[in-house]
Parts: sequence; C-alpha cells; structure tokens
Amino acid sequence: MHATAPPARRTWPWIVGAAILIGALVIAGAVYFGIQAGTDTPTADPTTPAATSTATPSTTPVDAEPTGCLGGETRDAAMVLAAQQAAAHTSSGAVEYAAAFVRWLHQYPYPPSNDADSVAASGLAADVPTKDLREFFANNPNVSGGLVPDATEYYLSTIPGVWHIESSSTDEVVATIGTGLVVQGAMSPTLKGSITVTVRWENGEWKFAKSEGTRTTEDLFSIGEPFTNGC
Repeated sequence: MHATAPPARRTWPWIVGAAILIGALVIAGAVYFGIQAGTDTPTADPTTPAATSTATPSTTPVDAEPTGCLGGETRDAAMVLAAQQAAAHTSSGAVEYAAAFVRWLHQYPYPPSNDADSVAASGLAADVPTKDLREFFANNPNVSGGLVPDATEYYLSTIPGVWHIESSSTDEVVATIGTGLVVQGAMSPTLKGSITVTVRWENGEWKFAKSEGTRTTEDLFSIGEPFTNGC
C-alpha cells in the first residue's frame, strides 16, 4: 500500500509549530516542523519499507503545476540531477527543483559520499557558502532538527505536501516546500515540515542557493498549493 494524501489538506487542525535550526552549516539552513492533532492524515502500511507514490514522474521540462516528484521517486543524486535537467526555466520548474533538493538533503541514513559529491559539483549555486556536502554529512547532523531521534530512519515526502512561492524573478525563485515525514517506513500522522528554499538559474539550470525557516507549518499548509502527485 502506498501513502495517500487526504482530500482536505488545508483544514487540518494544528497544535504547535516549532522553529528548529538544523546543523551548523548554511547549506542545511532552518526548517519549521509542526505537530498535528487529529486523525485525518496520510497512512502507510507499516509492513511497507517505503511510502511512495505510484505515479510515473514527468521528465519533460514543461511549465505545469509542480508534481513534487520531478526526477523520480528515489532520494539519490540521480534524482536530483534528473530534476535539475528536466526543470523548466519557470517558477514551477524552480519549485520542482527545490522540492527535489529538499527530498534529497533531509533524510537518514544520509546520502552516500559519492552522491554528496555529485550534487555539490553541479547542484549548488556559485555563492553557496560551503560546497562540501560530504563533510557536512560526515559531521552527523540531525537534519530533522531533533524532531526524529538520532540514527532513526526517516525521509520527507511530498505526497501530503504543498508549495508556496514567496518571490519570483526570471533567474531567482524563493519557494516554501511543505512535506510530511516518513519515519521508519510509515507516514507520520503528526509531523510536517516547512522549508523555504532559494534557487537560482545559472548556466542553464536551477541551482540550490540556500534554505531557511520562514513559515510555520500551520501557516504554510493553510495557504500552500498541493503537489499534483508527490513522492
């Protein structure tokens, strides 16, 4: 069974939104995580190793509503780079790449060193303060901001996710990406993430510039547009 998003994502009750700074490096930035009350939530079969969408992701660079799954369902460097190549030079393309980067960066176990090197080499904007993603992961940061215990398997899912464009110009887009958390193979009924990502168009591709926490999960999920598919 795969995780499914509820039909009325914007009316979920919320009890708290907490700002958590992730790691010591600017590359990780800040994330807002929220804890949600209620039972109208995404579900996943606890025996299923990963909660993923069955939809086939698009790889064609067209200006369509963001799917949240451009590049594919995996959370590896190949997915990030495929999304980067397929993302159109539009605000929707920028949102797609931002979502792909967020899905890759925030997970445990961490991406392998070769993946970190590949993404660092082609996925980061010229002015990112540090491009050494291998070293960043080697420092064992809790990239959930402590919401998920250390050494606990988890990743972010855009299946129940939303997106909101904070600002947009021809070559720079700031978008906030809302996600669910899949912890040890099951979609959490309470945990959501909000990450504001800046991407820049450089050398014919969108590239990650920075991430920060600017909106609580309650705020984001009340105004955000749902991804059309999600992973």
